[in-house]
Amino acid sequence: MNTDVRFTRPLLSMADAARLLGIPRQTFHRWARGYERGGPLLHVADPDNLRQASVPFIALAEAWVLEGLRQAGVRPQRIRPALERLQREFGREYVLVSPALGTDGISVLWDFSKTEAGAGLIEGATGQQVIREIVQDYLRYVGFGADGYPSHLELKAFEPTKVVIDPHRASGQPVFTGTGAKVANVAAMLKAGEDPAIVAEEHGVGIDAVRAAARILLGRAA
Repeated sequence: MNTDVRFTRPLLSMADAARLLGIPRQTFHRWARGYERGGPLLHVADPDNLRQASVPFIALAEAWVLEGLRQAGVRPQRIRPALERLQREFGREYVLVSPALGTDGISVLWDFSKTEAGAGLIEGATGQQVIREIVQDYLRYVGFGADGYPSHLELKAFEPTKVVIDPHRASGQPVFTGTGAKVANVAAMLKAGEDPAIVAEEHGVGIDAVRAAARILLGRAA
């Protein structure tokens, strides 16, 4: 993994990663920097400043799955000892992006939450089956390679437009599936004041794709 670009090459700043995943920026920063009860939950680099790229592909996938757990009622601020338990159970460091997280992993988390060490990990009204279903839904957006680690990530925030991040394609920047046009290039033309219809024609994408780029990257309608 020391030479695998999925793990080693920073692609995005934390702010950009949070925007693309639809996660609050402060939340992403807490996950990347850690809580009082433990260290970082994501495998990010340590940039000289917050604008620098520090999020490799693997951390992007980790954050996406962690968001699924959060939406399912798991409290990330209490999850560090649970992740350590999962690492022992699965025998791998990157447990948040294990294909088995949505099945066996949820059982491990649930059982751990019933111990003294895991008290408060899961919100009281949340059931095990609900957690499993939500996490499995989030995992649908993660494509896995033959080695069992993520190979690409589809970005739900752009739906119904399909946008994917593949660390071996377009330098790991988000692209529209089918055309391969970079989302950032579409947003740049819009920001420069170009007509959305012309931008769509230039990049071979639909007007909905142009609107999605404006909404996510520019924070406005096109």
